[in-house]
Amino acid sequence: MATNWNYLIWLGLFVWAPTALLWLAFYRVLAQFPRTFGLVILGACAVSVPWDVVAVRTRIWRFPSGCCVGPRVFELPIEEYLFIIFVSVYVATLTLVIRHLTRARLAPS
Repeated sequence: MATNWNYLIWLGLFVWAPTALLWLAFYRVLAQFPRTFGLVILGACAVSVPWDVVAVRTRIWRFPSGCCVGPRVFELPIEEYLFIIFVSVYVATLTLVIRHLTRARLAPS
């Protein structure tokens, strides 16, 4: 059964929770890259928001009225902005953690 909370629940389970766990485990590594995370968010929004707005206006996809809890900005529900921002942060976080772990294993002893 679909509810208007599904999008937020999905974000919580599959994006926010794993991102939070990675930040808890690798805070010292990730805290070194505030500029990287800022650029990731700006870049993701600069590309994804116009893309989504055009797609909704041309009816390539849509967000039905009961799909989301939050208000809409430029025809997109607030949950879509959260998706754009936090999936990008999650991917950047995962990339930096893998980079850190790979370098640690490859470093000469």
